[in-house]
Amino acid sequence: MDRLSRIPIFVAVARHGSFAEAARRLGMTGSAVSKQVQRLENDLGARLFHRTTRQLSLTDEGSFLFERSAPLVEGIEEVGEMLAGRKVKPEGSLRISAPVALAQRVLKEPLTSFIMKNTGIHLHVELSDRFVDLVGEGFDLAIRIGHLEDSSLVARRLADVPMVLVGAPILLAEYGTPQIPDDLSNMPFVHYGSDRNAQRLKLQKGLEEPLQIVTQARLSTNNDQMMVSFARAGQGLILLPRFMVESELQNERLREVLPDYQLIPERKLYAVFPHSRHLPLKTRVLIDFLVEELA
Repeated sequence: MDRLSRIPIFVAVARHGSFAEAARRLGMTGSAVSKQVQRLENDLGARLFHRTTRQLSLTDEGSFLFERSAPLVEGIEEVGEMLAGRKVKPEGSLRISAPVALAQRVLKEPLTSFIMKNTGIHLHVELSDRFVDLVGEGFDLAIRIGHLEDSSLVARRLADVPMVLVGAPILLAEYGTPQIPDDLSNMPFVHYGSDRNAQRLKLQKGLEEPLQIVTQARLSTNNDQMMVSFARAGQGLILLPRFMVESELQNERLREVLPDYQLIPERKLYAVFPHSRHLPLKTRVLIDFLVEELA
């Protein structure tokens, strides 16, 4: 087997994060897959994987090779699918990452419906509030709220995410209900995902000029449910997607503050995936499905 023939084996291992899983999908033994990857490493004079007893991850050289070779392998696979008459039916393993609260409140029903309609896809959904390394950790797709920072990734907008500023009645009774953004400067906040005491908040009312406010926090956390718990106890105002606090608003455990203002820039829900000229059919079908379901 020559170097070019070993590239698809390497790509399969990188995709699945496992020699055993790659071997199963390639119809090879695990030892044969491992041997071919080792020979490829010898050919290239570079180590492609970090190997431990519990984890397999790409080295910098491995990530470099994967980013450039995976699209070519995918293109060959796509041609093979077309020739085999499988193009109309998405098949294969699909690994996606999503935040915990987003999956529980927004994604679980659409994903359940998707997998019932696409029985040829083996779906793995990993829930985590951290930003996973799509290439390094072998994910096909991530669902994220916010902005795209990694230029090696591609994002497709799935839906708008209305943000809402809320506080507990006990807090608003103590400090007064803010009438204008400047009133927020005198109120405590619970910040998300940062241990900084001060954060900047930009709000806009209609077509008026946006106003930037510096908010002060004694508490911060990277978990939305902890934020809600702190807020319900009157420890500060919180800013979260509306879907995360809808039940709290309906039950009046929390109240919306400055409802006529919106956060700038607006938050969006994105499907994020590695840059590829040939996006796999299974990934494309899932993205199209989510766009339709979440619109």
